[in-house]
Amino acid sequence: MAVWLAGQVGATGQVVATDVDTRYLSRLEFPNLEVVEHNILDDPLDVLRPGSFDLVCSRLMLFHLKGRQEQAIRQMAVCLRPGGWLLDEDADWGTAAPVDPAHPLYDDYQRVWRDGGWWVRRGYDKAFGQKLPALFERCGLQDIRNEASTEVVRGGSLWARWWIPTLEVINELGGGDEASRRELEVMTTALADPTLWLQRELLHACWGRRGRDSP
Repeated sequence: MAVWLAGQVGATGQVVATDVDTRYLSRLEFPNLEVVEHNILDDPLDVLRPGSFDLVCSRLMLFHLKGRQEQAIRQMAVCLRPGGWLLDEDADWGTAAPVDPAHPLYDDYQRVWRDGGWWVRRGYDKAFGQKLPALFERCGLQDIRNEASTEVVRGGSLWARWWIPTLEVINELGGGDEASRRELEVMTTALADPTLWLQRELLHACWGRRGRDSP
């Protein structure tokens, strides 16, 4: 996203990319891209020049800030100039599952997946993405819109190969006991099978504008 935005704003624009760990961002060398190590929840906003941004965006980040998403949205909104836009992309992860009940791997996958309850047991909201408009509104943003998209793909596809390590990381963060590892093996085996069709997560894009009369 940082590279794409730097290309969009051109030589006269500026992009500021932040993260709590900038080891990958720091490798980027673009004259209009500034990299700042920053925690949106805990660090002062002064370094980000509050009230100066035409656009603030985040992608697949709020989902991880369990119980503090609204605080993060408020902090990002403060960085906007009056009339500026906040954009966030986050997902409903509970939708990511096989779609063909006739497939021999379908039942075992659904048994451990529990309609997305696999995420809930690890402390996550499986339907977080659809709640973004309400969070944006509570944070004072206006002209809010939300769009969502998904697709059905094969096991072994690029998405499935990305999804496997994603589940592995979340599983380890959630404790990673022996029972959990057995469940994970059921899902990763299915995800590697090109004869299995799966629906991806439902990815929401939500955007809203800071009022022009905001302080």
